[in-house]
Amino acid sequence: MNKFLKPLLSVLIVVGLTSLQGGDTILCNVKALKEKAENLLDPYKYDSSELTKIIYKKQESVKEVEVPLFIGEKYKVIFVTEALPKAVEIQIYNKDKESKNRKLLFSSKDAGSDKKDISFDISMVRHIFIDYVVPPVEIGSYSGCVVFAVGYK
Repeated sequence: MNKFLKPLLSVLIVVGLTSLQGGDTILCNVKALKEKAENLLDPYKYDSSELTKIIYKKQESVKEVEVPLFIGEKYKVIFVTEALPKAVEIQIYNKDKESKNRKLLFSSKDAGSDKKDISFDISMVRHIFIDYVVPPVEIGSYSGCVVFAVGYK
């Protein structure tokens, strides 16, 4: 009996502590989000997509994703942010965050903070670096996800 009681008690404690954390966690329907992003690329041809999990903390944080591109092609980048409990700022740079002379190519602030689908056209770069600037939260823990898709002409 003792063999079964200890594991059961451990599971109940973990579940209880998890439920006390509070906050908002949005489930990410990866397939639906990627399909939506892919459809928004039209008339561009789909190249790739990526889901990025966003975890909100007590202090602002930045999550960076590198996307390699072919120079000479025209690209469209789509972000679907509907699975985020709080808006994040999306910034696109020509170099990573450790580089000097880094140039901001796009900011979602310019697109309007209430938009759930954000697009950006780009050409003549080898890489883009997408920074998700995650705002701080005061109480609880929050998580969600954002999907971006890349298409070319």
